[in-house]
Amino acid sequence: MPSSHALLEQLLARVDNLEADLATKDKIIQAQATRITRLETENTRLREENAQLKAENAELRRRLGQDSTNSSQPPSTDKPWKKKPAPRSLRQRSGNKPGKQPGDPGTTLCQTPTPDQVIDHYPHVCGGCEAPLPVARPAGVRACQVFDLPEPAGLEVTEHRYHQLRCACGHTTAAPTEPGASAPACYGPRIAAVGAYLTSAHHLPVERAGEIMGDLLAARVSTGWLAGLGKRAHTLLEGFDAWARHAITASPVVHADETGARAAGAGHWVHVAGTAVLTCYDLHPKRGREAMGAFGILPALDGVLVTDALGSYTAYGSAHQLCCAHLLRELNALIEFEPDHAAWAANMKDVLLGARDLVAQARSAGRTALTGGELDGIGRRYGRVVAFAKAGPHHGLIRRLDERRADYLRFAADFAVPFTNNAAERDLRMVKLQVKVSGGWRTLDGARYFCRLRSFISTARKQHHAVMDKLAELFAGNVWIPSTT
Repeated sequence: MPSSHALLEQLLARVDNLEADLATKDKIIQAQATRITRLETENTRLREENAQLKAENAELRRRLGQDSTNSSQPPSTDKPWKKKPAPRSLRQRSGNKPGKQPGDPGTTLCQTPTPDQVIDHYPHVCGGCEAPLPVARPAGVRACQVFDLPEPAGLEVTEHRYHQLRCACGHTTAAPTEPGASAPACYGPRIAAVGAYLTSAHHLPVERAGEIMGDLLAARVSTGWLAGLGKRAHTLLEGFDAWARHAITASPVVHADETGARAAGAGHWVHVAGTAVLTCYDLHPKRGREAMGAFGILPALDGVLVTDALGSYTAYGSAHQLCCAHLLRELNALIEFEPDHAAWAANMKDVLLGARDLVAQARSAGRTALTGGELDGIGRRYGRVVAFAKAGPHHGLIRRLDERRADYLRFAADFAVPFTNNAAERDLRMVKLQVKVSGGWRTLDGARYFCRLRSFISTARKQHHAVMDKLAELFAGNVWIPSTT
């Protein structure tokens, strides 16, 4: 049996071993704690990076998925090879079959009783016995008229001779000169109208416009003369421009929009304001209130202003209508790319389209307004959707829908106010075409010339006038002032 001394030594040895084991375990535990802390830190960083990557991936997918149905991009930017669902047009189905409708008179080419030229054709031999037919009896005639352009004969030259007469008193008096006929040789108003029509109404470069005038009209004009038509028109249209701005300002409902363009090598904005019968463009390096104030139309406006949701427009007009077409595209984007907001976005689409259809039905029935109950029903449905959206994840569109409820639904309360701002977008479409063709304008003056002349052309088209006739009157010095009705 071991002695007490030996037992004590054994116990002490075991204690030493236990202490050594505890020290080792403490080191292991400390190392594990350090590793766990490092892993937790790394895990947190990875989670943050993963969330960031998910957000970036969602944003990239949203951008790649954007087209004219879920964003403000024009249809011309849609990729033809991109698979997408059938177009979701805001137009209502008419129920009619494609093509000419029953009762429509159509536009068939018809014969004229006064042809410019008649050519008679006679048979030479009998189709039965093959006998000559020089003295045969007439047995009827069939007329076929061919409508075609005459051969280009070149420019018609008119010489104006201004005679001088000497009175018995000895004073010599010269005949007054006609407008546009004071130089020894100059082009007349019709040929100037053609040049302006090709370059400003159809956006052709001056060189191509000159080629067309030479090939089709046998009128060989210089590119320098064509390039100078914009400046001439700009001067002649000073009175029209001032009148159009004043008339638009006095209108009860005005559309406004803006689009980017390059002029003189720098970014600028083309602003437009218009009505169903008037258009006015302006150019400015800024987009917001500084540019709108310089435009001069919106600051004095007392009517309803129809725009997109750009905040700068809120300072103008007595009331507003925000474009519901823009809103529907925003809602489409939420439905396609943000599942957390898809439900209320789909419900809001139903509310807006239902209100639009209700207004259309009331108009078709000859009514001039919705009933109080119908308006209250639209407001309640709109409010329920906004309340449901506010109870879920935050999105900036929810706040705008809540704060500007009256501005989105004004079209239902006032039939004079449209559902969309498509009128202004149509006015800007030609500006985008000009930019697409030429890339912009080389000088600021050239851009301003284009804006004023395009205002004149657009207004003439809206009032169903022949643009060529109005341009010819313009270059003849008889500037057309439009009607506001």
